[in-house]
Amino acid sequence: MLFAFTIALPEQGGRVILEDRLASALVLAPGDTVEIRMTGDNRDATAFVVAGTHTPPPDPAGISRSSRTVWMSLPDLEDLSGRHDRVSRFVLALAPGANADSTVTALNQMEMGFRAYHATDVAARSSETFVVISNFHKAISFLSIMAGSAFLAAIVLLQVQELRKSLGVLRVLGFSRRRIYVSVVGETVLLANTGAAIGVALALVVSRGVNMYYRRYFDTDLVFSAVTGMHVALAFGIATLVGLLVGSLATAYLFRLQVNEVLGR
Repeated sequence: MLFAFTIALPEQGGRVILEDRLASALVLAPGDTVEIRMTGDNRDATAFVVAGTHTPPPDPAGISRSSRTVWMSLPDLEDLSGRHDRVSRFVLALAPGANADSTVTALNQMEMGFRAYHATDVAARSSETFVVISNFHKAISFLSIMAGSAFLAAIVLLQVQELRKSLGVLRVLGFSRRRIYVSVVGETVLLANTGAAIGVALALVVSRGVNMYYRRYFDTDLVFSAVTGMHVALAFGIATLVGLLVGSLATAYLFRLQVNEVLGR
């Protein structure tokens, strides 16, 4: 994701604002003096006064970044780097109601040696790894649903085999097929939703553990795993559909048998 934000830098030169994690690692506080030098620069380091600290918004694209950020005024940055009137990239924050697509098109048509990108395009490029991981998880989920459905079908068929005499007696006593169908399918749906409830509970526990571990490991507030209401509804919805399908197939198999076959005679 791409974030645009501003930091109120002091008007006086020679002052910097440190990323809070950097200030914590170096045990620095506002008012302390630090010496900064560009990598590979043989010139003497320049002294700056720490004006404050800042916590940047969580950014998944920079989660593995080991470097830390320092903000300073543009003249100080130019003097420190020795590069004047040059920039690697910059971010434009549009006014409310401005059309971002037309702005990007207009900037690229200027042909002044730079390339403008929409924030969503940059976010999509930086999130390709997360998309691959998401698709991998979807594939695992699909295989898990198929395996669970096969397991549920086996349990229901075994249960029908064990109860077929009892169900045959119910048919002899005059119980309608509809009543037997509701009984078998209802039990199957209940069994499937019980499995879904156990799965949701396990997912909540695992998700909490994943967030606790990786938040501490990367020292960030990012959410790495989330079980939302939509996920819960989807789990129980799939369980209900699978239960209805398996239960219907089991009762259809039962009703195809003659009463004598059901009773084992």
